[in-house]
Amino acid sequence: MKKIFTVLSISIIITGCGGGDNNDIYSDGFDRNALLINITDNIIIPAYNNFSSKTTELENTIDQFIAETNQNNLDLVQTKWLDAYMAWQHIEMFDINMAEEINFRKKMNSYPANGSRIELNVLSESYDFNDPNHYAAQGFPSLDYMINGLQNGITIYNGADGGKYLAYLKALISTINFNTNEVKNEWISNRDNFISSTENTATSSLNKLTNDFIFYYEKGFRANKIGIPAGVFSGSKLPQNIEAYYHNLSNNNTSKNLALEAFTAINKFFSGVHFNNSTEGSSLKEYLNYLNATDDGDTLSNVIIATINTAEAAINDLDDDLMNQINTDNYQLLVTYDKIQAAVPLLKVDMIGHLSIDIDYIDADGD
Repeated sequence: MKKIFTVLSISIIITGCGGGDNNDIYSDGFDRNALLINITDNIIIPAYNNFSSKTTELENTIDQFIAETNQNNLDLVQTKWLDAYMAWQHIEMFDINMAEEINFRKKMNSYPANGSRIELNVLSESYDFNDPNHYAAQGFPSLDYMINGLQNGITIYNGADGGKYLAYLKALISTINFNTNEVKNEWISNRDNFISSTENTATSSLNKLTNDFIFYYEKGFRANKIGIPAGVFSGSKLPQNIEAYYHNLSNNNTSKNLALEAFTAINKFFSGVHFNNSTEGSSLKEYLNYLNATDDGDTLSNVIIATINTAEAAINDLDDDLMNQINTDNYQLLVTYDKIQAAVPLLKVDMIGHLSIDIDYIDADGD
């Protein structure tokens, strides 16, 4: 009996180690390689190529503005900045490998921008963008401050300290492009290794990708774009904490449009829809359907998609100006937050459970 018990114990331990390093230990029959190929080749790399193209265009217009510092060229910089910011919404969720190592997301989109830090950096001409204290003084929010937030901006750029402001503007976009190309090139060069990592471990590709998708939905989208400005966590409304604050002051709908673009990226990733077209490939949705995952008699993937679509519709129904929505009828934003939140347990508990993937981050505000 002791021998039998020992054999059974070993078997249980091995079976329970779905996160082991040996791919043969865990197999549910689903083609994880096909999923990773689709996500990498048809979503991530094309999205990065598009983003890199947009940031290059932005740098070219900034160079033009530096050469001829006039309002027309500043207007062009503002347009190209928004184009690039929209493209960013399609890659922010992929914060793994090199992106995670260099804190790419934090360097690119830590908002609200720290205006005092930016001004200090500009005038002192001394700063280190790798210092966490400077995360909120670089990236898209800081460009927002520099091109949309300065009162009498064109006068400042042509003033006594104009050269310092132009130099900082150039440093911001140069750093954005340098970091973007580093991460993009790593995706391309590491592509074969990434798609071949089909095991079910904490460091395998699909596990990291799925965790970062959920983390982005819960934190980068739900909390940062909606919850924090609405005062969900602080108890106080913080309209100044919306994404693209300065541009939104004059254009009114910027923050809402960025949120809706992010939802497009979320939907495409979950369903495996190609970045450049409507072709649907292997995905988390397909994986859940393969596993016959259900929720109250419906397929779990359908429930997740329906819940996300309901949240997206709620955002569409908000005032075009999210700051105005917060200031005049914040209750509707709180209701929208709840609808976004409804997908979190579906992704973080139900989907993760069916895929036998462990959550790799700590959550302080619950599911």
